[in-house]
Amino acid sequence: MKKQNLIALSLVPVLGSALLPSAAFASAPYVAMGSSYAAGPNIGQSADTPPNRCARSASNAAHIFAQKAGLALQDVSCSGATTAHILGPWNELPAQVDALDAGTRLVTVTIGGNDLGYMTAIGKLRCPALSAEERGRYFPNGCTPFAPLTEEAKAKLAGDMDRMIATIHQRSPKARVLIVQYFSLMPAKGNCPATGLSDEGVAQIRPIAKTLSAITEASVRPYRSFARTVALDRASADHGICGAAPWSNGGSPDMAKKDGVNYHPNQAGMAAAAALIGAAYRAR
Repeated sequence: MKKQNLIALSLVPVLGSALLPSAAFASAPYVAMGSSYAAGPNIGQSADTPPNRCARSASNAAHIFAQKAGLALQDVSCSGATTAHILGPWNELPAQVDALDAGTRLVTVTIGGNDLGYMTAIGKLRCPALSAEERGRYFPNGCTPFAPLTEEAKAKLAGDMDRMIATIHQRSPKARVLIVQYFSLMPAKGNCPATGLSDEGVAQIRPIAKTLSAITEASVRPYRSFARTVALDRASADHGICGAAPWSNGGSPDMAKKDGVNYHPNQAGMAAAAALIGAAYRAR
């Protein structure tokens, strides 16, 4: 395994350490929020000059959709973000909801994976198979055992998602809110070398993805008058890591190709997500 291919196992430092300005966000009719699955680390060119730690791609789903729809976009998604960073500041970064105002008409959000430790769990399962050098570099405190999701973690995410959607509507009461599900990574059955995980490891990861999808869907249900989910999880089920035409990378992508990081969407996936966002937007 190439060393650089472990970059996504620690989401916060992806693509440099330059900081974002803390000034107020510019008003835009379309605001995109979320984590790395919205930001699109290492896909093509950076959306920011200079590139910063959020690793937003100019070719992520929000940018592709906004260009096609002719919408002015404010993309405040950030790799490593949790619901806490949607609702509140994160070091030098303002709360992502600070980009919203009464003039906002569309909001897309992909969030929750980091709240449940999705990528952290994959890292824990991969760690024992790494070389001693790789473990020392990426896991200096040693491998830590995988642990299933707790009921407390599930309940906290459900509550935070509810509060997030309510806050979005309070700040932008005329906005249509589309909560975009995460890409499906692992095959529903079986395994393949691209996952970089054992059969047991894949089986341990599947429930995290299913739980994340279920919590997201349930969180939107009380707000159906203005919010919908975009079922990217279902649409990408046949385009996971082991698929014939994957929308996400496996454990060891060629980072030089600038087509995403490991266990994250690639350019084909972002194009597909943009099309799904477009369909949901037109269906209002």
